[in-house]
Amino acid sequence: MVEGHSVHRVATRHRAMLVGKSFKATSPNGRFTDGAAAIDGQPFQRIEAVGKNLFAFFGALAGPLVVVHVHFGMAGVWAVFNSNNEEVPPTTKTTRLRLEHADSGIVTHLSAMTVALGDEDM
Repeated sequence: MVEGHSVHRVATRHRAMLVGKSFKATSPNGRFTDGAAAIDGQPFQRIEAVGKNLFAFFGALAGPLVVVHVHFGMAGVWAVFNSNNEEVPPTTKTTRLRLEHADSGIVTHLSAMTVALGDEDM
């Protein structure tokens, strides 16, 4: 089970590696298709950990940001790979969100119990 301290560790790592970049976003298992479309090509602005929840903010700073709410549940993971240095494993049947940044080679796979789309007022 992903505990609160692990969620904060993920936020810290993702803040350093992902924030400031724009990603091609897809939903390999089809369970986050609308969310992936809403953040596709949008800048990853910030990420916040609150308890066992992550909130990832995407979009232009001048406009309202799109928020992806993540709760890992019992076995969730948001893995980060660098395709320039390692082989990226294939997605699985539980991969709800895949982010790919062509210039840096960064690829992420998100599998979680809850991956919900909202806005800053949610």
